[in-house]
Amino acid sequence: MFLFYSKLNLNMSYIKLKILLFIIFFSTFLGCSRHDTSPIVVIYTSVDQVYSSQIFKDFEQKTGIKVLAVYDTEASKAVGLEKRLLMEKSHPRADIFWNSEPIRTARLAEQDLFKSYKQFSIKNYQSEMYYDAKRRWFGIGKRNRVIIVNTQQVKEESYPKLLQTLWSKKYQGKVAISSPYIGTAATHFAALYHRLGEKKFKQLLKTIKESHVTYLAGNSVVKDVVGEGKYPIGLVDSDDALAGINAGLPIAMIHYDQNTTGTFSIIGTVAQLKDSPNPSEAKRFMDYLLTTETEQKLIDLGAVQYSVFKQSTSNTPKQWTQDPNLLLDDLRHSYTLMKEIL
Repeated sequence: MFLFYSKLNLNMSYIKLKILLFIIFFSTFLGCSRHDTSPIVVIYTSVDQVYSSQIFKDFEQKTGIKVLAVYDTEASKAVGLEKRLLMEKSHPRADIFWNSEPIRTARLAEQDLFKSYKQFSIKNYQSEMYYDAKRRWFGIGKRNRVIIVNTQQVKEESYPKLLQTLWSKKYQGKVAISSPYIGTAATHFAALYHRLGEKKFKQLLKTIKESHVTYLAGNSVVKDVVGEGKYPIGLVDSDDALAGINAGLPIAMIHYDQNTTGTFSIIGTVAQLKDSPNPSEAKRFMDYLLTTETEQKLIDLGAVQYSVFKQSTSNTPKQWTQDPNLLLDDLRHSYTLMKEIL
């Protein structure tokens, strides 16, 4: 009798388990079905999540299109997503690549990853350097490379006003920068290579090495250590500097070289993948992002500080940039030399 009831209990438990599994499967199926019928757009981005997520939220509210975002890490900025997009070239999973810098976007365009958007008007851009001639990518927002100092450790009259001052004996061992092999720092060094030429660039690297500069995992990390007083001086992007200032850190931001070349400026870029899974939704995001209104939202959020469109630039510091297409080989050459010398 005991054996009979034991088997009965086991059978009942088994039946209950099958019912439970069926309910879970059916609910999941319904959920997937609902999800599959909802419009979505898949966006790979190296733009800081604290900023880009606000833009995605606004886009979702305006269009009803759900954004599925894949973010890059601070330590690999754009590099990881570039590799992922190349791996997925034959079967793209992303619709949009929204990048915080231009060179890797231009490099991917040359490898035929992006769809040309010839219908988009370019008449509002300030410069031809801010979009691809074949309309494969477009610029959105600018930020500058800037020097930051800890105001409790560096007196105002001693603020470095020239970039080259950072590598002088005066500041030996006192300067932190983000890794020059990734993100906007890599873009900056590639532009310096292009501007200086190989001989002078090599000398610059040797000077930097002798000055015992500290390399950290990203601009936000540099901002933090300068704000904490671990290093009195750093080189970051203007959005990181302003984030630190707004957070109450004892930081001052300096636009260097204002009496000579000006500070180096970096544009954000966006492109649509060829054969993307959601092309119509991708186009709607492109149309939404590439407007003066959305760019102003990015400026208000602090993601970028300056416009790429034809607007008033009266408060813009002296700055320079470089056509990303001219820097494609320079990125490789500068990377090789930095690995060799630094």
